[in-house]
Formats: sequence, C-alpha cells, structure tokens
Amino acid sequence: MKRLGPFVPLVVLIAACGGSGRMSKADYQARLQSDGKAVQQSVTAITKSGSVSSLAQFATKADAAEAAVKKAADDLSSLKPPKDVATDNQEIVTALRAIQSGLENLKKAAAAGGTAAVIAAAGKLENAPELKRAEKAIGDLKAKGYTVGFLGS
Repeated sequence: MKRLGPFVPLVVLIAACGGSGRMSKADYQARLQSDGKAVQQSVTAITKSGSVSSLAQFATKADAAEAAVKKAADDLSSLKPPKDVATDNQEIVTALRAIQSGLENLKKAAAAGGTAAVIAAAGKLENAPELKRAEKAIGDLKAKGYTVGFLGS
C-alpha cells in the first residue's frame, strides 16, 4: 500500500481533468436533434389520425412512446452540455420525465379500457408545468443560437 501513495494524487488529478469536458455546441445540437427525432416518431405513431383503432392498440403505442421518451431523457441527462445551456438541458430532461410519467398514466388508463380516464390523463399531461418550463428553456436555447429540432416545434 505504501508504494501506491505517490500515485494517488496523480490518479485523482487525472480523473478530475478527464471528467470535466463539456460538449461542443455542434455535438450538443446533434444529440438534442437526434433524441427529439426519436421522440417525434413514437409520438406521431399515437397522434397520427387513423393510426389507433382501439384502446389496446393505443396502450401498445403509448408504451413504445414512453420507452422512446425515457431513452431521450436518459441520454440528455447523461450529457455535459455547453455551460450556457446546462440549466436549459435540465429543464428539457425534467419535461421528458414528466411526459414519460404521463404516457405511463395514459397507457394504464387505456389498458383498463377507460376512455374518460385516457382523456383526463391526456389533459393532465398537456397542462404539466414541466412542459411550460421546457418551452421557456427551448426558447432560451433558440435565443442562444441553438438549432433544437423537433423538441423546439
């Protein structure tokens, strides 16, 4: 153990330096757009006119959308975005988590066969305060010159 003593500060220094790098603006934009596109495709599968003919089918598509939203939230949460957008990124992640939870509620209501419950869950999701904060964050990203993609539409 004594032989490792001089190396401990070096290992700590290397670890500290290696973990502090932030993404470039271009790399962050690419991830944001990629994650947004995956969310868009799964949500479109639910909302596209004529794409759902039963509550059971809706529940299945909501499950797929929930998985896509979770993946996007997990990915964005794992990033070290540019410092000027770190707070905005966190607001987007928080909104995605709220959407994920809302889709879970929609899925449960649809699986139980309750049309009224599905409508109520959709209304609750639509009015989630996290979504309002994410809209503001996306506006902030755009004002800073970021191209947001689907999440900004």
